[in-house]
Amino acid sequence: MGILAIAAAASILNACGLFGSNSVYTRAVSTASVDEDSSRYIQAMMQAGSTGGFWIAADPVEFVNVATGRTPTLRVRQRVPYHRFPTAYPWQADFRIEPLSDAHAIVVRTDDCRLFESYNTTYADGVLSAYSGAIWSLGTPFVPLPGGEPSAMASGLSLYAGMVRPEEVASGAIRHALNWAAPAGTVAQWKFVRPASDAEGIPFKGSSAYTLPYGAHLRLRASFDTSRFGPQSAAIAQAMKTYGIYLADTARENELYDASPLSDGPNPWNAPDLAALAAIHVSDLEVLSLGRSERVPGR
Repeated sequence: MGILAIAAAASILNACGLFGSNSVYTRAVSTASVDEDSSRYIQAMMQAGSTGGFWIAADPVEFVNVATGRTPTLRVRQRVPYHRFPTAYPWQADFRIEPLSDAHAIVVRTDDCRLFESYNTTYADGVLSAYSGAIWSLGTPFVPLPGGEPSAMASGLSLYAGMVRPEEVASGAIRHALNWAAPAGTVAQWKFVRPASDAEGIPFKGSSAYTLPYGAHLRLRASFDTSRFGPQSAAIAQAMKTYGIYLADTARENELYDASPLSDGPNPWNAPDLAALAAIHVSDLEVLSLGRSERVPGR
């Protein structure tokens, strides 16, 4: 894909949007109501071990593969019998899969703005395999998966919709909510709230009854000072204030998700700039009104 094609692809990705202009991802939450038990959820996380700051990779390994209507499709071979892939995925040999253990794969077909995501993905000898995944239309409102169904993320949320892309940061503004992976064992084991549909099942390490459910929407406090942040960390922090973050998965520490650039040129991410996010802790967040909590079926 040449430079002009890359620029065109980025423009088309932006044109596809993220489930509409007033979706669960693109709706501003600056004035949204705070949950009456927000401080209890935050304290429970801290007691369970969420003491570090936030971070985002300066050398990201998540890739957004851009397909068209001419891209060949492949049936996905399911790794387990309980996660099926009824629709073929657009795929070609040069598409990239995250090289770490999660092996995420993301494909956006720009002709019809269809989003294809998968987890624990492999491609070899013409065979595409995955553990779980989901398909959505980026041009229509987000449709949560049935209860108990993960996507490429444990929560069933969209990895692509909540990640930061280089072209967004370059524009000076991120106009959507972000995905957040909390430290494993600091959130609910089997609870979720919509728009999530599943939970990871990792036992909670604390003793509080206020365990944060997957799909919880949080917001960085408006008073948090970013005056010493660089342009990249400031744009991310502002998105956390304006659009918030969703509890989407777990990791070793408080992690946000960003994408590799569409080209193989110089890395646009500035490591010292992004390191400023370590100043943000869960104690700087507010839990927005949760609504009804659901339990993963059978748990």
